[in-house]
Amino acid sequence: MLDSYWNVAASVGCASLLALTIQTVRRLFFHPLTKYPGPPLAAVTLWYKAYFDIVMDGGWAEHLEYLHEVYGSCILRVAPNELHFSDPRAYNEIYGMGTKYTKQPALYSSFATDLSVFAMFDHHEATQRRNLIGPFFSRRSILNLENAVQSKIDLLITRLLEYQYLKKSANLDLAFRSTSLEIITSYCFGRSSNALDSCDFQNGILTAIDQTLPMIWVFKHFPLIKHLLLGVPESLASILKPSTTGILAQRKQMGAQIDAILKDPSSLKHADHETIYHYFLTPQPENQRLPPITREWLLDEGLYMRFAGSDTVGNTCTVATYHILANKDVRDRLAQEVKEAWPEKDAPASYETLERLPYLTAVIKESLRMAHGIVTPLPRIVGPTDVEIAGAVIPAGTVVSQGATIVHRNPEIFPEPTVFNPERWLQEGSQDLDKYLVSFSKGPRSCLGINLAWCELYLIIGTIFRKLDLTPDNATIENISFREYFVPVHRGRHFHAFVKPTAD
Repeated sequence: MLDSYWNVAASVGCASLLALTIQTVRRLFFHPLTKYPGPPLAAVTLWYKAYFDIVMDGGWAEHLEYLHEVYGSCILRVAPNELHFSDPRAYNEIYGMGTKYTKQPALYSSFATDLSVFAMFDHHEATQRRNLIGPFFSRRSILNLENAVQSKIDLLITRLLEYQYLKKSANLDLAFRSTSLEIITSYCFGRSSNALDSCDFQNGILTAIDQTLPMIWVFKHFPLIKHLLLGVPESLASILKPSTTGILAQRKQMGAQIDAILKDPSSLKHADHETIYHYFLTPQPENQRLPPITREWLLDEGLYMRFAGSDTVGNTCTVATYHILANKDVRDRLAQEVKEAWPEKDAPASYETLERLPYLTAVIKESLRMAHGIVTPLPRIVGPTDVEIAGAVIPAGTVVSQGATIVHRNPEIFPEPTVFNPERWLQEGSQDLDKYLVSFSKGPRSCLGINLAWCELYLIIGTIFRKLDLTPDNATIENISFREYFVPVHRGRHFHAFVKPTAD
């Protein structure tokens, strides 16, 4: 009996080894992508990428830059069926208007918001869903709710000014992220996150996001773990992975609001302003293919909006403030321009006033370039036929991507790419650079909240450098260095500054 068992085990082992050998040989020598350079191990197995995602603490984007330098090619094979591009023209060919490539499920399913428009794979359904939500984030809607945005920024200023009496520096990373979190929560859901009321801007939502972001790569490479944690009762999930407690609490809190609205949709009439639920629940006769309204859909959409809306703006403001304070000429020129356009600092300055300021605009664009937005290359599956990207014919079914960091650090487009230089956006012909600013991606799947983000950036940065005199507290570039977990994650000490009001 025992001999029979070991014979079966040996047979299975031999068969597995043979299958693995055949697969390895096929991927190395007979796969359609064999002509493209890249690490042999990456061509053989997805564990190569998993190693940099998980073991190397979000090191994939950084490693991609190294690989392009080592292999000297603008097209690299970085997985058995995936190519990564460094040629900037490839970005528009992969993501630009008119492209309809499918999002790769492995990445977008890892956020556990599968029903959101962000994670939706079907291009037609995604377009319909964006058409439903889009008006809520239009420029007109943003301008109508500008006062709601400004009120949160005024609260930020009030909170920061408290630090002059506390005799300690403020954590600007958390302060800016708390502000963008509060704005997106109020704007979309008509509620307060109370993030700006937290002591030292330490609040449960941001803590939960920071603790669970590293799980994205675990969920991507080990989807069974995601199903296990999200499929068991909340009490058990919190024991299996304590860092999920905050996210589960968010789901519970947002779910309660959704339950109340679905039970009594007329309650929306009593909201202070229109929320995203007004748009979700309004009949759309022209969108008959939209799926039925469900609690799960509303929850996934809401959770992702709050995550996305609380990160890019907050991170960009942190990066902007660090570089502005590190460059006296930039700081003085920016402060002078804002002061001239806003002579009475106690009177409000409108978004439309600030967006007309050329140097402030240049500072924001350079900050977006340095902060990157989403730092993970966004994978797309080309098809249904072969396509041409960056002059190469790519077989249908291939996964293709290009990271924002690769574009933003291209020295041919942005000379001295590691230098914070707003003047690059003011030179003759600088408008051509706009197509290479990809912090919000491009094309039909670009960021829905881009108009709100620009409004926040103008109002936050303009207000900060009109009303506050900031002095960095032992600041180094490490304060804004990041690891790649879809968005930048800052390790170590955050960027701090001492705060006092400006003289006039």
